[in-house]
Formats: sequence, C-alpha cells, structure tokens
Amino acid sequence: MDGNKDDALKCLKIGKDAMGAGDRSRALKFLEKARRLDPSLPIDDLLSDLNNQSPSPGSTAPKPSLRQRGSSSSSASSSSSSSASFTEEQRAIVREIKSKKDYYEILGLAKTSSVEDMRRAYRKLSLKVHPDKNKAPGSEEAFKSVSKAFQCLSNDDARRKYDVSGSDEPSYQTRRRQHHSFYDDEFDADEIFRSFFGGGGATQFRSFNFGGGNRAATNQAASDTTGFNPRVLLQLLPVVFILLLNFMPSPQPIYSLSASYQYEHKFTTHRGVNYFVRSAKFEQEYPINSLERQRVEAQVERDYLSILGQNCRYELQRQQWGYARETPHCDMMRRFDSAAAA
Repeated sequence: MDGNKDDALKCLKIGKDAMGAGDRSRALKFLEKARRLDPSLPIDDLLSDLNNQSPSPGSTAPKPSLRQRGSSSSSASSSSSSSASFTEEQRAIVREIKSKKDYYEILGLAKTSSVEDMRRAYRKLSLKVHPDKNKAPGSEEAFKSVSKAFQCLSNDDARRKYDVSGSDEPSYQTRRRQHHSFYDDEFDADEIFRSFFGGGGATQFRSFNFGGGNRAATNQAASDTTGFNPRVLLQLLPVVFILLLNFMPSPQPIYSLSASYQYEHKFTTHRGVNYFVRSAKFEQEYPINSLERQRVEAQVERDYLSILGQNCRYELQRQQWGYARETPHCDMMRRFDSAAAA
C-alpha cells in the first residue's frame, strides 16, 4: 500500500506539472492514474479545474483509448454538472474536512468536549456535507470522515483508545489496508446518519449507499417503512419496569412493637408483650384464641425476644469494657424466660 501511495504522489506531481505547462491530455492521464492508485488524494478539485479549461491550440493530444474516452467523458460530465449545482461555500467546507485527519479537528471540537457536543457538531456537519445536499467534489468522502469521527468519539471505549493511540484500530484500519480502500465493509456512514436522525424519517434525504451497507439493508428498509425501532423499545423496558414497581402495592406488616400514626391500636400477648396493629377490625379478623391470632402473637414475642437479645449483648460488651454496670435488657430477658417457664 505504501508503494501505491508513492506512485500516486509521483503521478500527482507529473499531472500538476503538465497542467502548469498547458498539456491538458497528459495532466488528465496522470491525475486519473494517481486517483486509481490512492483514492484519498485530493484529485477531484484538480480534475474539475482541468475539465473546465480549454485545450491549448498548439498541443496535439495522443488519441485516447476507448476506456480513457469513456472515463474522461464521464468525469467531464459529472464535473460540469456538479460545478453548476454547488456553491463555493459547500466546496470550501468539503476541502476543509478532507484536509484534516484528526477526529476532533474534523468535528471542530476540543478533546474535553462532551458527548452532547459531539452530537451537535455531527448534526451540523453531516447536514452540510451529505451527498444529497452538497454536490461539491469530494462531498462523499467528507461525509464519511464526519460520520466516522462521530462514531468513534461518541463511544466511550473507542474514544479512550483513540485519545491514547491516535487511531481507532483494529476496528477499521486492518480491513482498510487489506481491501486497499478508504473505508472497509463494516463501516456504513449512511447507517449512522439514519440512526442519528431517527431512522431517516426526520429528514428528506434519500438512502445513500456507500458500498458496504448491504448487510443491513433489508432490516433497515423494514424499520424505515414502519417507523418502528425495536432498539428504542429495548432501552425503554427497564424504565417501564421500574415505574410499574412503584405503582404496585407493597405488603405492610400486620403489627409493630412501637406505636405510630399508622399502628395505633394496642394489644397485649398472653406473656405481657405489647404490640400495635393498623386495622381497627383486628379483633374480627384475628379472634382471641384463634389459630391465626396465636401465630401473630407468637411472632410478636419472637421479635420482642430478638430485640432484647441484641440489646443485652450490647450491654454485656459495655459492662466488659467498664462503660456500664447494669444490664436492664438482660434482666428483662431473664424475667421473660422465667415467666414462660412458670
């Protein structure tokens, strides 16, 4: 690939020299060859200027082959049509983006910018250089550069790796070298554009295919026609679940060992433990000597003993360290156990 780049630069230099000498056919030949060797070189503008020039009267061009005539005619027609449908401002912004390699510089942001800043910059630039809106030469490459920069910097892991190494390898660079192209098959700038603008429904741009986007064409077409994005539904499911949990009634304890504004009805077990309930109909729902009432009061006494035990252990520790002499909760436990044994 480095050899191709060197040859492309040599052809570019010969083409520029031929343009300066007024040899249009020679310049066109070597500029076309340079573009074939390295598509990333800024050749489109030179070809556009060259095709707008009239051939010098004294120059005799060699008879081009059929393939060269077809290539030259298509290049001339596309350049003439594009020159009539784009402004100098559009051409300038395409040149500016193509001249930059750093992702932050492409988006016009600092390294401390937030993801929201990235989104605003991508929204602004992608609409300016989208090939459906900007017909200037190189707008497709500029649109790809903007999309790729946003895809990398809007992902936290990819951005950290890029900040350290200055590259987003191995996601793109390896395949780019293997296929000898500016973008690999897994990168689809139009897919990023559609996803950012809500599946394409928010804009009036047509679907612009950049070669490698066929792998998701069927699914994307179905999503675009129906306007339904399943990924949005998956993202909303946790929120919906949390909201449902908040509205679901939670079970409340039947009793409490301390009085409050909710637990205000006082009752006492057979062993003298006081407890408080919420319902004024507790006597009707849990009649005295019924099995349900016995179970409730047995649980009340177990909770009461558990609290006494915790407080007793704390008091014994304080007594051992010399902070306290009396252990009232331990005494209460002993009296409670003696009453139960009697």
